Amino acid sequence: MVRRVPLLFLMLVVPSYVLAIELVSNGGFENDLPPAWQVESVGAATNFSRSTGYDGDPDYEVLVEKGAGNGLAKLSQTIVIPATDVDFSVNAQVQVSATEGPWAAAGVAVNYEDHFGNVLGTTMILRTTSACPWVDSDTFHMILAPDESWNSYGFNLGSELANLAGVDPLAIRQVRISLFGEVGGDC
Repeated sequence: MVRRVPLLFLMLVVPSYVLAIELVSNGGFENDLPPAWQVESVGAATNFSRSTGYDGDPDYEVLVEKGAGNGLAKLSQTIVIPATDVDFSVNAQVQVSATEGPWAAAGVAVNYEDHFGNVLGTTMILRTTSACPWVDSDTFHMILAPDESWNSYGFNLGSELANLAGVDPLAIRQVRISLFGEVGGDC
């Protein structure tokens, strides 16, 4: 069973008619992952690596992978945002499978947080196995990756909040971007 999230480029920018300011540090993964990216591993069989060979181009990508057994592999970065009128974009290849056990999921998460770091809501771009218990709610929105190919995703955070009726946009001070693979239910 494999949960893989190779990412080509991750960007969070403040829209402007004159200049776009990239808010994500090391969003192209050209440098070592820490200190800009925090690595979290729960359980065995996790892998975090950066390379130029995941999608066949000369640029760096990062691979976040969680193998068999309960737990997760997560690479994340918290970014203070000036407002919710911020554009998020990512190129990702999301692969997920489970040969035994209840469920697995992989993808990219955007957690909307207050100034204390409390999660107010979450948007995920992901693939899951059929038994994954996650469902959309007024604080959780899933965007399903259409296939296991490289795809580009993007949205404006303020516009995306229309899918999260339980989140007060005025309370959001930062976002945590995470690339993850997770296995649950004794896989």
